[in-house]
Amino acid sequence: MSLKALAVSAGACRLCLPSSIPVVGRRLLPQVDVRPLSAAGAMIARTTTMRFERQWQRRAYGSKKKAGSRQLAAEEIEQEGLDDAPVDIDKTEKQMQTRVDRFASELQATRAGRANPAILDHVRIKLKSSVVPLPELALVTVKDAQNLLVIPNDPEERSLIETAIRNAGLGLNPRTDKNAVVVPVPKSTKESRERLIKSLGLSAEQARVHVRKVRQDAMKQLKNAAKSSGMDRSTLKSWEKDVQVVTDKHIDRIEQLLKAKSQEIR
Repeated sequence: MSLKALAVSAGACRLCLPSSIPVVGRRLLPQVDVRPLSAAGAMIARTTTMRFERQWQRRAYGSKKKAGSRQLAAEEIEQEGLDDAPVDIDKTEKQMQTRVDRFASELQATRAGRANPAILDHVRIKLKSSVVPLPELALVTVKDAQNLLVIPNDPEERSLIETAIRNAGLGLNPRTDKNAVVVPVPKSTKESRERLIKSLGLSAEQARVHVRKVRQDAMKQLKNAAKSSGMDRSTLKSWEKDVQVVTDKHIDRIEQLLKAKSQEIR
């Protein structure tokens, strides 16, 4: 028996019923706009319709909620998989890339025949108990296009700094100026360009050392994870290969940057 026939048998006027029953949420909703023979019947009809609507809404909401819960559970499982990884490859690559970017910035700031603080980065100052890089003892700035200005943190170390710069093999002849050291940068010659390239080569090696250190830390983390989790050898080798691929990528990038800058200077 159809829903319309059921409504008529319950006492509704046949002419007051709609020609079809509406479909809500892909389900037949027994909602009929009827005018029963009595006021009490009308109230019952409205109440019944509202009750059915609330039931279907709750069911639809429940289905959406379950679907959302399943999606959330899948995301949590995926995140747990990332958390359980023996090493974070993305983090490892980011650490390497940060150092490569720093080296690239140093190269970009380097111009042959112009004062550039980077040329003094590898000067070492011999103190009583240790040997310290110049940038740790003084502020190196550009005074003008042909002169660097070195301002010691401790004015008493001014003479040590001056001597170290003169003996660094850079072809520089610094002079004392009050509490600072002025370093004239000679105009570009073949020899000065070669010295600059040599200095950049030292910077490149420092960048390589940093990248290899990040690789070493990742490999150590892998081995520790393998011991604690019982990881099989083939899986460990696969992870080590991933780390090595990232390492080679950044070492190659350092070589490319150095080669391009050396050709530019020459």
